[in-house]
Amino acid sequence: MVVIGVCGYPAGGKSAVSAILQRLGAVWIDADAIAHHVLEMPETIHLVVRQFGTAVLGPDGKIDRPRLGHLVFGDDEGSTIALRYLESIIHPRTRAEISSKLAEAIGQHRPAVVLDIPLLFEGGWDAWCDEVWFVDTPKGLIITLAAKRGWDAETLDRRIERQLPADEKRRLSTRIIDNHGSLDDLQAMIDSWWVRHISPLENSRSQNPHV
Repeated sequence: MVVIGVCGYPAGGKSAVSAILQRLGAVWIDADAIAHHVLEMPETIHLVVRQFGTAVLGPDGKIDRPRLGHLVFGDDEGSTIALRYLESIIHPRTRAEISSKLAEAIGQHRPAVVLDIPLLFEGGWDAWCDEVWFVDTPKGLIITLAAKRGWDAETLDRRIERQLPADEKRRLSTRIIDNHGSLDDLQAMIDSWWVRHISPLENSRSQNPHV
């Protein structure tokens, strides 16, 4: 089994790369999706409301993530403190769930696992990876993808600033994924990698099922 860590810019196409690998047969461990699930847990909602008040709740009684994001992704000291508090709630639960899913995939002998984790290096998850892919996406496309999430340029910049610099992520990665073309180009690139690196492992396992 090969464990692939995927990193890059916020809204930079990591999910597109991970989805392609999933279609090929990899297990996709999506930290953002897990964190969103954690944010919907009753105990999490209780702690968030206790700190930030009921203004962060939507009509359905769940956390309104845009409202909460407005409080924690500012550039002032209060926002920084608020973000640290939120991370103290979300990160341990998210980390435990990621670890559980990774252990499950290892036990199932899946051909590959994708760790799609925004803070891959900051959280030490790269130590679990056989490869780390940096998704190299042009700024114009990042802005377009961020807008689809409802982020303006200022929000995007704040999120970028809170992560390891892109040049450092690129330096620490073992493979650069060129995301300057079409989605079909990205698919073809990853298909080629899979055929060269994963298909031989799958063939070997089918011939030696007890290995």
